[in-house]
Amino acid sequence: MRISTTMQYTNSLSYIKNSNSKVDEQATRYNSGLKFQSAGEDPSGMASKVKYEGAIAAYKQYIEAGGIANNSLSEEETALSSMWDTLSSVHTRLQQCVNGSNDESSLKALSAEIAQLRDHLFDLMNTQNTEGEYIFSGANSSVATYTLTSEGHYKCQADGSSRGVVVAPSVNVQVSDSGLDIFENCKTAYTINATGTNLERAEVKTYGTFNELFETYYKPAGSVAENTLTINLDGNGKFTLLDPNGNTIDSGEVDTSTSINKITVKGMEFTISNPNSNESISIQLEKPTTKNMLNILTEIASVINDESVSNVDKIAAITKCQVDVEIALSHYDSYRGQIGARQNAITNVLNANESLSAIKVESKANVSEVDAFDAASELIRAQNQLTVSRQIYSMLNKQSLFDFI
Repeated sequence: MRISTTMQYTNSLSYIKNSNSKVDEQATRYNSGLKFQSAGEDPSGMASKVKYEGAIAAYKQYIEAGGIANNSLSEEETALSSMWDTLSSVHTRLQQCVNGSNDESSLKALSAEIAQLRDHLFDLMNTQNTEGEYIFSGANSSVATYTLTSEGHYKCQADGSSRGVVVAPSVNVQVSDSGLDIFENCKTAYTINATGTNLERAEVKTYGTFNELFETYYKPAGSVAENTLTINLDGNGKFTLLDPNGNTIDSGEVDTSTSINKITVKGMEFTISNPNSNESISIQLEKPTTKNMLNILTEIASVINDESVSNVDKIAAITKCQVDVEIALSHYDSYRGQIGARQNAITNVLNANESLSAIKVESKANVSEVDAFDAASELIRAQNQLTVSRQIYSMLNKQSLFDFI
């Protein structure tokens, strides 16, 4: 094998070039923190990196969606909480209205206050979010949930739909409730329709007791006859309450202690003209109805303010309205509970998402990122190798094969 001076120079320069390339490669890894820059350097590693980046981006989107969902639910919960407080104030005013010491001036003041509370409730039902959307209007969020017609009637414009947000690969959380379900489909107090030749007046006095009777005997799919109770008078001042099949529910005597003859049974009170007749009173259990509180409060404010309405009729209307308000309070509160449950679910999912995202980030780092200490060590080793190469080249540069001849 022939060795020439030129060959020595060529080999030394090649060694320096390779050492310099290694320094550049290690410097790039150290500065970027990545094991590779292209798929050609590590095909399987790049494939894994792309997969993890997709998963990380998806979890980031889920976390952002969860934050939006939490904000939407918080707005709804706040509005419903304010409505609950407003209705509680209405209930208090209704209790004040049945105070026997109220004169017409006091009743008018209470009526005006109830109307103001109704207006506040109207504003809350039309709550808008930061984007100007009506949060209780369902999919029709650009239209106010309630509008006041020229006849003074409050009309619901919400549809029955709701919106959801995906906060995890298989978790879709409802973030809105339609006012049609919350406000319009809210039940009202049970009622009766009594008839009889001896009957002067019929009303529900104690709703707790009457509700038990109603829920026991009312048949949603039944006929009028199947939902009709009967009071039979025996002609001696005694009565018997019968179910639709003629079975005895309760019995007693007509109260004749005052100038008004009364039958009080199962939360109901009937005023009759003749306690010693042997006639019957038919009591039809009316089909339960739904009605929004805005119209209910408008009507009761009008009744309280109307001097032509007797005190007895006012008290009866106020008592029923109190029950309507209590039902609405319970109904609104149930939705607040649902919202709280959804918020808890979102919180749990978001915590899981953050943990899973952190795992994906760590897995991606293991595949594509270098250890800073190792990268620094490799860079120093490559720099030392380059330095040695240059030193060797410098030494060879001073020699020649003629020195050995």
